[in-house]
Amino acid sequence: MWCLSDCLERGYQDIMLDFSLCQRAFPNGVLPVIAGVDALRRDGIAVYVILPANEDLHRLFVNTNWAHLLEPESYSESSTVHPRHVPARRFRDAEQQHTLVGEALEVLLGGITSLQRDDLGALEWSMNEITDNVLTHADCDLGGILQVSTFENAGKVAVGVTDSGRGILESLRESHRELTDDADAIYKALEAGVTRHSDIGQGNGMAGALRIAMMSGGSIEITSGRAQVLYRDGQSTPFRRSPRQTFHGTFVYFDIDLDTRFDLSEALDFGGGPHRPVDVVEALYETDDGRALNLRLRDEEVGFGSRMAGRQIRTKALNLLNAEPEKPLLLDWAGVPLISSSFADELVGKLFATLGPLTFSLRVRNTGMRPVVHGLIDKAIMQRAGQTLARARENSELVPGHVNATEDPQS
Repeated sequence: MWCLSDCLERGYQDIMLDFSLCQRAFPNGVLPVIAGVDALRRDGIAVYVILPANEDLHRLFVNTNWAHLLEPESYSESSTVHPRHVPARRFRDAEQQHTLVGEALEVLLGGITSLQRDDLGALEWSMNEITDNVLTHADCDLGGILQVSTFENAGKVAVGVTDSGRGILESLRESHRELTDDADAIYKALEAGVTRHSDIGQGNGMAGALRIAMMSGGSIEITSGRAQVLYRDGQSTPFRRSPRQTFHGTFVYFDIDLDTRFDLSEALDFGGGPHRPVDVVEALYETDDGRALNLRLRDEEVGFGSRMAGRQIRTKALNLLNAEPEKPLLLDWAGVPLISSSFADELVGKLFATLGPLTFSLRVRNTGMRPVVHGLIDKAIMQRAGQTLARARENSELVPGHVNATEDPQS
């Protein structure tokens, strides 16, 4: 991205980005380049792209929307749906931001096993705050770009947000005229209560994202102007660049460690006492009386005809059960005309096998089923129950089931 700034300083009118020899690429490397390209095009400079020759990496550039965002005239927006990742997508207003963050949360609920309530709330809060910063402070007609990546083997979720706006220093100088250095401005933005105007925000977004990243064992990096600040293991490292290496915009990349337990309300305590925000579980899945969770199957966009779809919804069901251990889960089948046998087995049959007969009967309730759906679900449960009893006879004892989304019952 610093090279793009140098090209701008040198006055080039046509730039070719050649990724043909590239062997690896990650969001925290590509997203800032996309923001840099946005800045160049805004100044009337033509930018062209050669994608990697490596087939897997070429496919990654297309599926993540990097290719489209780098050269929209040549590469269409990807329609690929991945069960554990959200491709890079642009948001220009509050409605698009809300939709994009909501879709990201749905992907996390259905794609990450054993997702803890505080993990989900932390990601939701951080994504909302950082993307809102773009709309509120960046002063950028193109809006911002959000991408969410999961690394389940490493137990991490990473979020990247970038824009090609005016940057942190210029924004904060409206109320903090003493600031003259980009790194100092980044550090100032990471302090609780710091904002360019108190009437448009409380200034806790970046501070909260930093505390969440540190308490969860993750990291956060912020790039803006001629500076980059990286926080990892509770320590910060600032990098300052020359004036010829200015990043025109802001880039925030943070990750959290799913294996590290932390208290979200403590992370968001900015002096007024612990604060736990309303999260997606409470807002979208709790019943009106708050006594149960309700998963409306007809609202799920993955369909009802494949094992992959059943697996995603089962993961979501287990995450919801883990989020509210004292509440039952209603599987609401109203409006679902038909499901496949493999879907029924993957969702309900394996949910029964994972939880065990007693826990399943106490915590899961199927409602609103049409007769044909009822019959397929009954069959799936009976088959799994038969397999459970057969294994119990072989082992001479029955092991009680418990909520554990990492378990995948034998097919």
